[in-house]
This record gives sequence, structure tokens and C-alpha cells, in this order.
Amino acid sequence: MINKILAYFPDSVTHESIPSNPSPAYYWFTETEDKPLWISIPKQNISESQLELMKNLFHFLELENNTPLTGAAHSWNEFLFHDGSLPVAESEEVRFIQFQLQSSDMGTEEIHEALNGFFPDHTIIWVKEFYGIIIEEKKKVSENAEELYSISSTFESDFYVKISFYIGKFQKVSTQLPHFFDREKQVFEELTRHTTRDVVYTFEKAFPMLLATHLPDYLKGILDVTFLEAFGEDKELMATIKVFLESNSNASLSAKKLYVHRNTLQYRLDKFMEKTSVNLKDFDAAVVVYLSSLYEEMR
Repeated sequence: MINKILAYFPDSVTHESIPSNPSPAYYWFTETEDKPLWISIPKQNISESQLELMKNLFHFLELENNTPLTGAAHSWNEFLFHDGSLPVAESEEVRFIQFQLQSSDMGTEEIHEALNGFFPDHTIIWVKEFYGIIIEEKKKVSENAEELYSISSTFESDFYVKISFYIGKFQKVSTQLPHFFDREKQVFEELTRHTTRDVVYTFEKAFPMLLATHLPDYLKGILDVTFLEAFGEDKELMATIKVFLESNSNASLSAKKLYVHRNTLQYRLDKFMEKTSVNLKDFDAAVVVYLSSLYEEMR
């Protein structure tokens, strides 16, 4: 596989081991983390779509952020990652909004400046080249998902950079906070590894998605010959059922989201229920069908 990549990217270079200070001018990949052979590809030689494909095929090394941190950002970085002392905070509770950017042609300083402009009242830590944390102290008005969707849309339309967010839970500022953050960080890492279907996530949205990706094989086998067999090649039917359940089984809202007449929506719902003998108004059944659609979408 590596030889094929070298042929496709002739300016790339292989390494027996990762250098102690890998050049930020290259993207670094290896087949598995425990294999010694690494390949570095010049950033200017690889498109965004090629980079995403390489990330799916190989282990991608995201470089640590080398920009010196000062003030509150330095204090929080030491506290979260290096067993530092408790940072000073005006509020008793904070939460972490993690963000992940795809590669872009924008300079690092431009991206930092843009994010600081969107979050002037929060502390921002750049942990890696494309990953960071926004530390939000609890106040009367907090950032909400709609605002983050708007920011993500602005990044994509104005800067041609896709950015996704994970909104964490507010927690008391205590010595246990780094352990809680580690768990939230793992959730976001799992999400970005398995899906790009959305740009703003919460634990409530992430939980069923992660459940769907960790189903045991015997449950997957049952889904394959029941609900997923009913969907078959009809992706439109699956999308309809999924939107209907995500809309709290509200037919009018679902039809509006799908841009179809309510009668068309009802026809598709009846078609699915006839195939599976499942009543979507039953809560337990709706949960299983929804997890089935997520499993099919993310595998």
C-alpha cells in the first residue's frame, strides 16, 4: 500500500521512525501506530479530498501545537494536560467546547484570529494543528448550538474551512475536571473518526451515534436481516424514517424538513411499518429503528 502511495505522491518520503520534530510542512501517515514505516507528504501536493481519503486509509499524525501559550490559556493547558495547579476562574463552573478543523490553505495566524473574534470572552487553547478547546465559564447567557452552527457556516463560506464542535457539560472547577475532560475528549475523537454527518455535537446527540458504532456482532446480525433488510437499497425510505424520528415523530415538521407532502411522508411510514410489522409510535421500537439507521449510516 505504501508503495502505491509513493507512486501517487512522488514527492513524498518514507521514514523508519517518526522524527522527534516532524516538519509542519508535511502530512504524516503510517499504516498502523505500531508499524515503524512512516510516510510524509508535502501539504501543497495533496488536496482536501485526498487528505480525507488518506486519513481513512492510514493512521494520521496530527502535530502538536508549537505556539507558545500565555496567561489563562497556559494555566488551563498545564492543568488539563500536565497535572498543573487549579486555574483561577471567575465562575464556579466551566465547560469545554472542543473544535476540529479540516485542513485548509489559511495560515495558522488567520485561523487563530478568526476564532478569537468569534469567542472574545473565552479562553482558547490550540492543542494540535487542527484541534483545540474553548473554555467557557458559566454565565447567564451561554453559547448555544445555533450560534455554533452559524460560526461553522461562516468558516465554510468565508474561509473555505470546515469546523466541527462538541459542546461539553458544565462542571465545577475542581481537581476532577481533567478526568471529566478526558472522557469528553474521547467522545469527540470517536465521533470525528466515525462520522462527518454534522458539525455541532452534544452528548445527547453523540450517545446514540456511539452506541450504534459499538453494537456487538450478534445484534448487528439481527439488524441486518430485519430493519436494514426492509430499507434495502431504498436510502430515501431510511432517510425518511430517520428524519421522522429525529423530529419527535412530528409528521408536519418531518414533511417540511424533507420537502415532501404530508401524504407522501405517511405513505413511506406505512410502507416501512408494513415491511417490518413495527409500530413507530411505540417508543421502544422507535429507539431500535433509530439506532439501526445510525448503524447503517456510520458503518
